[in-house]
Amino acid sequence: MSAADHPKDLTLLGSIPRTGRFNLLWSLSIALFLWAIEWAGRDEDQRYGLMVNLAYAMCLGYWCWTIVGMVWLAEARRRWPQLPDARARFERSGVYGLVGWPAIAFCALFGIPIACVFGVFLAQAILAFPWWPMKIAAERPPFAVSLVLSYSITILTFTIDYLRVRLAANEVRAEAAQRQALQTQLRLLQAQLEPHMMFNTLANLHALIESDPARAQDMLARLITFLRATLSGSRATTHPLSTEFARVDDYLALMQVRMGPRLQVTLDLPPELASHPVPTLLLQPLVENAVKHGLEPNPPGGHLSLRARIEDDALVLRVIDTGRGLRAAEAARQGPAGFGLACVRDRVLSAYGEAASLSMQDSAGHTGTVVTLRLPLTAHASPVAMAATAPSITGAASPFGPNGLPQDEASTPDAPTASAHLVAASPPIATALHP
Repeated sequence: MSAADHPKDLTLLGSIPRTGRFNLLWSLSIALFLWAIEWAGRDEDQRYGLMVNLAYAMCLGYWCWTIVGMVWLAEARRRWPQLPDARARFERSGVYGLVGWPAIAFCALFGIPIACVFGVFLAQAILAFPWWPMKIAAERPPFAVSLVLSYSITILTFTIDYLRVRLAANEVRAEAAQRQALQTQLRLLQAQLEPHMMFNTLANLHALIESDPARAQDMLARLITFLRATLSGSRATTHPLSTEFARVDDYLALMQVRMGPRLQVTLDLPPELASHPVPTLLLQPLVENAVKHGLEPNPPGGHLSLRARIEDDALVLRVIDTGRGLRAAEAARQGPAGFGLACVRDRVLSAYGEAASLSMQDSAGHTGTVVTLRLPLTAHASPVAMAATAPSITGAASPFGPNGLPQDEASTPDAPTASAHLVAASPPIATALHP
């Protein structure tokens, strides 16, 4: 396996510099701690002084960090192609998951003592320079004390860093599990909605077979077109708003075959919103609810308008019908109500949280109902959009471990290049473009 196959944290430029900052912090802390103990419990002529403690702690810490870090990185690179679960170990514990006990024992028995020798030699050489502006004590810590300092700095540096790596990895896995559960929930809700729509459409088709075979054949042809478009994007969790409008257009073509001129439709999608991502099968249940409970039972029929706007930094989608109105529809309803609306509300809540809302009210000034769906415009407010577009899951920065775990990119269908067909309906549907 080539070096390019290693994660970047298995290279010298990946892990050692970041871990070195922790080593520097612990070395400085130990030097200040020893200096404070001297001031509290030793006579002045028996103190090593701040410069001696600082030089020894920094030099010992540097060599321990360098030797132990290089040995462990080399061991991790050596075992990477040998371990079948190397990727899982690395994602769980970083470099530490790839280091075996032989390498740890080698560093404990030989690496740290050798680093101690190098550190003592470097500290004495630095303290021997004559240009220090302050007085340097002649006394030096014994080798046993330096060896204890070396082990202490090494254990503190790598133990604390190991715990940080495990914590960051746990957070990344928890985020990945939450995102996966969210996607599963959305797919389940979508799977519940599609049979619901099919049942209603087939019931309409069955009613037309005997009374009007020609219209039944036309409706069946449009149903095939609708299903073809629906199945082509069934694997995606999000798609462009223009694609959602196109699916609504196909569905309304089916309803126009049944209702004829009683159903008038306006689909109004500004070009700047055509590529905005939204969850799949989001508007069709709202439109179906308006047709089934508002327009179809109304003898003269009515007009249905679907509009997309930007209001107060939010994407606002409105389904407006001039049917019987909310109170009349609720009074005439039989059995459990609002399955499609309940599914849409659950999906929006799961995808956007409190940043989105779904409301239904009587239309002001005339009969009918207005359903308003508000979605956030920003991509970071939508976990589904992040899951569909993010190439990786990024966890908290860990000095000696993985920076992110790979994730398969979710495929998103390409947005149609033109959305003019959304404001000009198919031939059987009479539409108008409202400014």
